[in-house]
Amino acid sequence: MENNETQLMEFFQAHLVLTIEDLKNIFHTSSRMTIFRKLKPLSYKTSYSHCGRYYTLDTIACYNRHGIWGYNQIYFSKYGSLKNTALHHINESPAGFSSHELLVLLKVPVANAVLDLWKDGLILREQLQHSYVYFSISEKERQLHSRKQEIINTCTPVIMTGADDHFLFFMSLLNEKQRRLFAGYESLRLGYGGDKAIAGKTGLNVKTVSRGRIELLNQNVDMDRIRKAGAGRPSVKKTKKF
Repeated sequence: MENNETQLMEFFQAHLVLTIEDLKNIFHTSSRMTIFRKLKPLSYKTSYSHCGRYYTLDTIACYNRHGIWGYNQIYFSKYGSLKNTALHHINESPAGFSSHELLVLLKVPVANAVLDLWKDGLILREQLQHSYVYFSISEKERQLHSRKQEIINTCTPVIMTGADDHFLFFMSLLNEKQRRLFAGYESLRLGYGGDKAIAGKTGLNVKTVSRGRIELLNQNVDMDRIRKAGAGRPSVKKTKKF
């Protein structure tokens, strides 16, 4: 048994993350039950992303302050499954969480998970500013009060009306990719409806703002491929007819 555990730990230390198929190949077996029997003595975690396809050890995962570890866009939580992780963060949040806010934090869609938690009576929800915010059962009143205070404090748009000219001038100094990423960042700051609001403010296509936001969420930014000045489509100019 000790040899099996040592062998398994060595493979995890070498590869950090493994799938069931990897483990079957390591132990030359087709039985999932055999694999889980060998995993049982170890403190292991299943990814909450990718439908739980990946496995790692707690001794390998470098959890951040939110209890999350990401490896090659595969995400693990010290709290276990996506539902358990979402439940923990909702319960511990000072002002509850919307699905979008949890997506930003956990890097994966959580709408179905939090809806199931709500249907199971494990959390509460309230519709605020055209979206649902989820709250702890025991701390809802405190969290809701804090959330409403946040809404009051941030009711002024992030991009102030009096600063529009300065903002647009700043945007004009950026290249195409920088504009897209900055617009995506501002959309994340605004939260729900941010893509549309920033598109209207900047004149960018809403899909461009959305793409920049998603690139930031996925941390998928290749700065070596930023377009140089003059790249892209040529501007369309009207020609005078005679």
